Amino acid sequence: MKKFLIVLGVIAVAVGALCLTVFFKMKSQTDAFDTTPVDISKVADGTYEGYSETMMVKARVLVTVESGKITDIEILEHECGKGHPAEAMIDDMIAENTVEVDAVSGATASSAVIKDAVRNALR
Repeated sequence: MKKFLIVLGVIAVAVGALCLTVFFKMKSQTDAFDTTPVDISKVADGTYEGYSETMMVKARVLVTVESGKITDIEILEHECGKGHPAEAMIDDMIAENTVEVDAVSGATASSAVIKDAVRNALR
């Protein structure tokens, strides 16, 4: 029984270390995004595709701009595990005419990737 508990403890430590490694890798990837705000008033009318990814989250979007305003954002692809709640940011981006909206709690990585994809489309 003692050996079993030791093995179980070693496995728990290994899983914890793996989770921390993935977390810090994802954080470093999202921290590397160019978060310079995009001046939407200078974006020509049209529909633009943007893409962004980290090791665990991907997003592809179509962003439509008319008269210096975001009129539509369509998510073409969002691979994210439990990060789908981040998609709610799209309505805020359109309403506020900016990419720089609050991230969705509990979906921080997906929020960062979606915002990066939208910025990439607008650039």
